[in-house]
Amino acid sequence: MHTVNPALGAWAALIAGIVFGVNSNVVKVANNMGLTTLDLLAYQFVFAMIYFIGRFLFVNNQKSNTQSYMPLIKNPYNWIAGITMVSTGLFYYSAIQITDPSIASLGLFQYPWILFLFGVLFNKERVAVKHIVAIVLLWIGTLLLIGGTLGHVTVLGLFFGFVAGISFATNLFSLQKITNYPFTRVFIFLIATAIALVFCLAQYEKLRLFTTSAVSFGFITAILGQIIAFELLSYAAKNVSTVIMATLTTSELPVAMLLTWLIWGPFPNVVRILGLIIMVIAILWLKFEQSRSIIPSATKVSS
Repeated sequence: MHTVNPALGAWAALIAGIVFGVNSNVVKVANNMGLTTLDLLAYQFVFAMIYFIGRFLFVNNQKSNTQSYMPLIKNPYNWIAGITMVSTGLFYYSAIQITDPSIASLGLFQYPWILFLFGVLFNKERVAVKHIVAIVLLWIGTLLLIGGTLGHVTVLGLFFGFVAGISFATNLFSLQKITNYPFTRVFIFLIATAIALVFCLAQYEKLRLFTTSAVSFGFITAILGQIIAFELLSYAAKNVSTVIMATLTTSELPVAMLLTWLIWGPFPNVVRILGLIIMVIAILWLKFEQSRSIIPSATKVSS
């Protein structure tokens, strides 16, 4: 039986956002070296699948597994998780390839609203005033943070980012409802890897799969964008609400922006720095409120 741990779940969501922010800039470096979205996705999912198969075999080596695998196949959320994992990477990496990570993030960051609505509509989650205030602050910070680059927006890049946002919200929502089996992670990545390889076969002549840079960056993005991120998000999805997860994973944007400024410049103006500060305050405040709400609950249980 799963024991819910909201404190660790909140930390997992927060760290997952930070990892995504780092990964987006790694992807941009790879693109600047001539690698395409599919070059990265191919190795990303293959390396991730190898990890999760090895993890499954190691953890379940001495356990007798009598569970039927039919619930894995029958649960539509397992399939949705695998499909949206590929579509999120495909559209977000494509957005980064044709524009910079900050513009791609502008489209991607529609996902908190979408995930927020999913939680309210489908999970009937209660929305506290602090959640609404935190989300409003995040969007004020987002507009200030990215406002300075609006004159350089690439419409196609923004569109790809927006589609990635819809896909990412759907993926986060589905992770709450995937089958709680040891083989679930492997099953999801088998689906994702198969879809990614189909796309790669269709564009095989344009790819640079058999190069050192493709393997290297594919391995790094697999570690960051799939393995670490998926483990963190899977844990967060089972331990916090969609509202909390949607808000805390927005830590990706300030991290992505900071790294973009440091690597490619230019140095931000006062307005953008103010936007960054507002976002960080909103994230830290919600994390603090989440911790405070856990203490009374723990006290009641112990008494």
